[in-house]
Amino acid sequence: MPTATPLTLLPNPEPFRAAVDAFARRLEAQGGSPRTVSAYTRDLDRVASALAARRPGLVLGDVTPALLDDVLSGPAITAGTRGAPSSSATLHRLKASVRSFFAWAEETGMVSSNPARFVRLQRLNPKPPVFLTEREKRQLLKTLRQTDTREARRDRVIIEMFLGTGIRLQELVNLDVDDVDLDAKHIRIVGKGSVPQVKFLKTDLRSLLRGYLAERRRMGVGDTTALFLSNRDTRLTARQVARRLDTWVGAAGISKHLGPHALRHTFATHLYAKSGDILIVQRALGHASVSTTQVYTHLVDGALEDAMERL
Repeated sequence: MPTATPLTLLPNPEPFRAAVDAFARRLEAQGGSPRTVSAYTRDLDRVASALAARRPGLVLGDVTPALLDDVLSGPAITAGTRGAPSSSATLHRLKASVRSFFAWAEETGMVSSNPARFVRLQRLNPKPPVFLTEREKRQLLKTLRQTDTREARRDRVIIEMFLGTGIRLQELVNLDVDDVDLDAKHIRIVGKGSVPQVKFLKTDLRSLLRGYLAERRRMGVGDTTALFLSNRDTRLTARQVARRLDTWVGAAGISKHLGPHALRHTFATHLYAKSGDILIVQRALGHASVSTTQVYTHLVDGALEDAMERL
């Protein structure tokens, strides 16, 4: 990795901000998703503001372990924007951002030693993922089928893609038409860490995609390569997909708060319930370690316990 310019040579008046910008560019170059990079940047901006309040004119090399501990335990960090205490998950993520940032700063020569080396992360009890039950999934898809508009047909393909492949939101909006190979029964994606992956398309999903692609060609969208298009024939954004899902979940009468990632959880939970093979689920999700996938065994075990209680 090339050595970065020492921070003292970076332009004033915001050397700390300049370092955060450089770190964000590094994350992007390593394949970090826009949401991940944005979360890191927000956390580091918050810490930078708290440090500047304590020590106006502070540069990165002036940050000491004691000063960093003082700021991380102070109200600017421990209290949320509305005065309520920051959640354990928020503080955990923020400290993880700080650790990653200063480890990178030391590695690139921006600081002579890592002031975050003593920052400790408390182990969090992960919340069980939110997912649709089989009944809720059927209700959502039934609601989509009952509306026969161009927008509804597109949204149905999107939601069926989530439920049928476990694709991530950013992976989905990045899809181009050329990434779909119906004859080979798969789509090509670029997963986390810029790792190319192939996802299998089941028969029903291939039929939906075939119809969607035929309609897309008939509409004549010019040179747009994106698979999923907005009403203006531009690539759908992640925010637009999330809003469309909200609309359909509400129309289906489902009271759960569901983001697109909940559909990935739904795919994984139902796949494990049907296969009983956690390694199949790991491969389908593209997880590097099976320990990441292990949560779905607990979800299915909990469903089994509920079913047995009703016997």
